[in-house]
Amino acid sequence: MRLKVLELLKQFEKLSFTTDVWSEPSANVSLLSLTAHGITNKYERISIILKCEQLEGRHTGEIIANNLHNILKDWNLSAESVHCILRDRGSNMIKAMNMAHFTDANCTIHQLQLCVRSAMESEEFLLPVIAKCKKIATHFNHSLIAQNELKHIQIERLNQSELSILQECSTRWNSTYYMMSRILKLKDSLVLYSGMHAIPILTADEWLDLKKCITVLMPFEEITKELSSATATIASVIPLIYTLKNTLETEKNKEDTSDNFNLMITKMIQDINVRFQDIQNNKLYTIATYLDPRYKLKFFTEITKEQVQSEILEILGCSKTSHDEGSSSPKIARNELATTSSSHQSHIQSCLAEILSISDEEEHNIDCADNVYNQFIVKKTLLTEYNREKRLSLNEDPLTWWRIHTKYHSLSNLLRQYLSPPAGSVPSEQLFSAAGLIYDPLRNRLSGDKAAKLLFVKYNLPLLSFDYKNYD
Repeated sequence: MRLKVLELLKQFEKLSFTTDVWSEPSANVSLLSLTAHGITNKYERISIILKCEQLEGRHTGEIIANNLHNILKDWNLSAESVHCILRDRGSNMIKAMNMAHFTDANCTIHQLQLCVRSAMESEEFLLPVIAKCKKIATHFNHSLIAQNELKHIQIERLNQSELSILQECSTRWNSTYYMMSRILKLKDSLVLYSGMHAIPILTADEWLDLKKCITVLMPFEEITKELSSATATIASVIPLIYTLKNTLETEKNKEDTSDNFNLMITKMIQDINVRFQDIQNNKLYTIATYLDPRYKLKFFTEITKEQVQSEILEILGCSKTSHDEGSSSPKIARNELATTSSSHQSHIQSCLAEILSISDEEEHNIDCADNVYNQFIVKKTLLTEYNREKRLSLNEDPLTWWRIHTKYHSLSNLLRQYLSPPAGSVPSEQLFSAAGLIYDPLRNRLSGDKAAKLLFVKYNLPLLSFDYKNYD
């Protein structure tokens, strides 16, 4: 398997990585993961678990940085082959990236979860509602008799399909969302059950607050699921964050939004603005968004449109001369986009699709520079032609588009580099979910080195296509 991985890594000039640290207190083991992400020359996305390195002692930034360098060295990868590393906002992780001189980015999903958690914990009017939901979930989680009686009420008395109460997990905000959604769905059953048993039950106003809270949190859940998919890339972050803020503004302006929820949504938007304030100036995001044919220049200001194309030309080895024309893409007014969600959109993809459908004709009015003959103009013309191409719909694969449009072959290395990063560190978190299964109560003395090998084998087996005989 190591030979196969080495063979695969040779075809990449640049790779993106996700990393995370996981600890199992009962076994006194800590693991540092490093997962490589790349796009092959056939425009196929690939992820490779390079290693789960056992961490000894304290998890300082210096130790993490040294371990990351050692893992790269084990796979004959240089620091120059690192396009970027996705990590959480832990101070030790941030320090490790600075010490190792890696280009890094925050996990978008983790950032969104922090926005939600901060909003829910700061709004006192919601705390009693959440507390009651937790007590209801605990009551049914601890009693099979209660579960069976609730199912009987759903089937026999309300003629509904049976559903179970979902329990909250303290480490995942979306589990709170799922718990609240399920309790709202089982409202009638729970009210009937509470008439026969002493359990906490929400008041009429609290049921309304619960329903509104779920509506406000729904876009966060949809974006989290969208960015957690295996095909999601960092290119979708700017469009989805813009759409999220647009959707929240629409929700805030609805007539049924109380002052409490108005304040809560305002805090959410402010928190999002703070956490993602530099995203429009970060070329990891802007170039990736531009190279995704579903988005291109749609979500950029006039200055950013000029900047991102200039950066691409510089990366391609073209010097920007004084003859360079101004930005060729028309400015999209902020208030024009702000009206795209004037009516409620329950699905975040619907909002995003609606925004992308605006001003297609304006984006085609792109002029080419005249009377300058050099490499800059050749590449600039290529980008102009790319700008004129009709944007893909959201359900189409951008890599398939690039594979078919061979006239843009000279941009191949660039897009393979900038579209390789996932939107978050989900691959590393999934790896550690499996680690939690390995360290069960009867196997908590397993060494970290052996656990790392088991994880390496488990997740990289598909790379061999399960054809073991060729790698004896």
